[in-house]
Amino acid sequence: MSVKVTFTGLRERLQTLDRLEREQLPFAAALALTRTAQEVQKGVRDEMETVFDRPTRATLNSLFIQPATKDKMEARVWIKDGRSTNGAGNLVGQEGQWGQGRAASTWLTPQIYGGGRGDKGFEKMLRRRGVLGSGQYVVPGEKLDLDQYGNVGKGRLTKMLSGAQLFTQEGYNANATDSRRSMRKGNRRYFLIRKGSRPIGIAERLGYGRGSRNNIRLVLAFVRRPSYSKRLDFFGVAERIAEDQLPIQFELAMARALGTRRR
Repeated sequence: MSVKVTFTGLRERLQTLDRLEREQLPFAAALALTRTAQEVQKGVRDEMETVFDRPTRATLNSLFIQPATKDKMEARVWIKDGRSTNGAGNLVGQEGQWGQGRAASTWLTPQIYGGGRGDKGFEKMLRRRGVLGSGQYVVPGEKLDLDQYGNVGKGRLTKMLSGAQLFTQEGYNANATDSRRSMRKGNRRYFLIRKGSRPIGIAERLGYGRGSRNNIRLVLAFVRRPSYSKRLDFFGVAERIAEDQLPIQFELAMARALGTRRR
């Protein structure tokens, strides 16, 4: 979403400026655009909390602002994607420089536009192992307990992959073994389950001993690419807020600019 000085009400207002106001126009306009972008950011974040079920902090903090300047009368609001920059031209991420983990755009873009999602990191690993086929993706099993955000926790996912011996060569030490230490962790209760010769997911043994062969449950299923419907009306929310806020923020910015100029 890019906020520019293009709204009719502002064009009419610009025609009424006196000489002193025109001198301060570049500063006021850039400030108004940036503050309008900040209001857009807040509004979209509020919308996320409404339309998403227990959104994570990474989701709620995923929006970045590229502020307007006197040389570039445009403020930008978008999702951190690895190419996003702040006003100083630096990559911006969830914790400082982006690139520490998965870019937020990989899971939020499908919620804005609809359609399929990209690969998660561990899905790429499973493809390298030849376990996950082309066009297949991983989803939680129907009866799997999820974390407070509705996801499979990272620690639990690691246990599942370790127990099923699915870490690739560069991470082979994370795979479970028959050692006492590994058995105490309980990772070996997870295993790769197949239908014929085709892997269909990761299952968990719920018991051992006689009669426990069928006492299992599917914790991760390998399915065809999930398709998402549009849930986050990013552009609709952003445009409504920008239409409402830009004239207001312009008047506030002009008052500040004139007050500074007179002092």
